[in-house]
Amino acid sequence: MHVIFVEPRFPVNQREFVRGLREAGAAVSGIGESPVEALDPELKSWLVGYEQVGHEPSLLEAVRTVQKRGWVDRLEATVEAHILPVAKVRQACGIPGTTIETAYLCRDKPSMKEALRKAGVSTAQSIGSDDPKEIRAFAQKVGFPLIVKPRGAAGASGTSK
Repeated sequence: MHVIFVEPRFPVNQREFVRGLREAGAAVSGIGESPVEALDPELKSWLVGYEQVGHEPSLLEAVRTVQKRGWVDRLEATVEAHILPVAKVRQACGIPGTTIETAYLCRDKPSMKEALRKAGVSTAQSIGSDDPKEIRAFAQKVGFPLIVKPRGAAGASGTSK
């Protein structure tokens, strides 16, 4: 099994995914924004290769570079902001895994909730809106408390009650 892992260095807990994959017997190539010299010796020892990138188009180039060296079974990312770009590159390179549609739903919570509702899964009432008047009308309809989260935020960043 050969896995390309996106951004193995940052945040610091990312290295644990690389370590776990390596301990499970996978060969792991890393792709990240830092130069290879920024990787500590232990992290480097878990990787069979590393490519530095700066933006999404270079991610595609880096994955194709790794594919030229040998078969790639998986392309993985755990940082929320990387999920959709990685899905796009995965599709372009013919690597199995999370689809663009599923990755989009992971990133866009209003769309995810709508897809769940259409599938018959009960979810909390919600609205996807940037319009303060629309949000106030929703609040009057459903009551308080409300949790507000910016659409493009990662994790709980920017979330308020």
